Amino acid sequence: MITFLITTSFLIHAVSLFALILLFQWQNNMKQTEKKMRQTAAETEEMMSVFLMELKEENEQLIKQLSKKEPKRKEAAPIPNEAPQDDTVVLPPIVPRAAVAKAYASVKKEPKQPVKERSASERMMELKKQGFSEEEIARELKIGVTEVQLGLKFYRLQ
Repeated sequence: MITFLITTSFLIHAVSLFALILLFQWQNNMKQTEKKMRQTAAETEEMMSVFLMELKEENEQLIKQLSKKEPKRKEAAPIPNEAPQDDTVVLPPIVPRAAVAKAYASVKKEPKQPVKERSASERMMELKKQGFSEEEIARELKIGVTEVQLGLKFYRLQ
């Protein structure tokens, strides 16, 4: 009887040890995944900040070009009936940089009209009604065949 209890105890200890090893491995995998996610988020944030800096530099260059650029003068044809005028030249008004920046910012803030795009499921159903096979729909939408099958199935359920 004691032999049976000792054997059972060893088996329970072995199973417990195996479970602990599995949990430890699972925990390490979760830590590695979390570390990769943080690294990916940091890289994405860095790329976005670099992109924004480049965009700001381009905008500043555009503002400088707009403020330096002189508008082309149109030469008016002389009217023969008028008396000759003095040789004074009328210069176009100089637009201050702040006004140009304000105008640029106001144009940038205008809301864009959202473009109506059909959802993938609507496009799938349209192609299916036109007689396309699931493989052809997948090729057309550049998605997997399984996704098309699931999309069609869910659309039919609704």
